[in-house]
Amino acid sequence: FSKGASKAVVSTQSTGILYFGDHIYGDVVRSKKTNGWKTFLVVPELKHDLEVWTSETKLFERHHQLERQLGELQAAPGLGQDRTVIRKLDQERKTIVDEIDARYNPYFGSTFRKGGRLSCFANQMDKYADVYASTINNIINYSLSHQFWSPPKLLPHEATVAQQPE
Repeated sequence: FSKGASKAVVSTQSTGILYFGDHIYGDVVRSKKTNGWKTFLVVPELKHDLEVWTSETKLFERHHQLERQLGELQAAPGLGQDRTVIRKLDQERKTIVDEIDARYNPYFGSTFRKGGRLSCFANQMDKYADVYASTINNIINYSLSHQFWSPPKLLPHEATVAQQPE
């Protein structure tokens, strides 16, 4: 199918279909919701995003460190009262977010995130695309019977609380 033609086969409800598309709503969301198909989203911007992600490791690490520090300061009894320290750390965090955004695109930042938060597009991609890549060529070496698996997603309360060993 091409140009959103998945609607031409509405009666095909097979879970064995992997639908390829490059439009989050016109291709991926529609074929997922209407037909229940597995979806592959082609996102050309991903190539540049990964280049920035791998080349700016120190900026990302500092950003994560600042967010953790801010969270700990605000959660600790009495320590959260030092607003000057919190403002200083938050300003550094905002400056780093701006630096990171400029590395992605000087006009609107990353397609996938703003600071430590996912963009609306990234949330939609995460929710509806079973597989995504910068180009369809990324899967050329996989067999037709290959099954892709995602790592389990943790909810915030699961990610912040350590599990007890059995």
